[in-house]
Amino acid sequence: MRNSSFNLGLFFLLLTLFFTMPASASSPLDEEHELNVLVTQIKKDKLYDSWTSMACLSFVTEEKTKKFVVFAILEKHGGKCPGDPNTSPAVDRFRVNRLTHKIEWFEPTEGELKPYKAVLKFRLEK
Repeated sequence: MRNSSFNLGLFFLLLTLFFTMPASASSPLDEEHELNVLVTQIKKDKLYDSWTSMACLSFVTEEKTKKFVVFAILEKHGGKCPGDPNTSPAVDRFRVNRLTHKIEWFEPTEGELKPYKAVLKFRLEK
């Protein structure tokens, strides 16, 4: 009986430690990881390849919560990137779910969140 009480106590101690430890670099709360999820998908789909390069885009965190991170993609101008260097217009905005890594797109004409595949139709059919 004494051994099972010790094991049960150890179990609850480990469980408490697990839920009170700070988030690690591989946790769902890592903003950089969510950005990598988004960039990887954009590169895979060659979303902006028809008119710019990834080097001429910048990614800015606009909002972050425990559930999601919102990134704006801005055009870089100047140097090898065409356009007025005094401006950096927004190209798109995406929300990445921190737990599922599901990507949603802020559709600009309707102002609504849409599934990621909607941006493919919008951008690639232009």
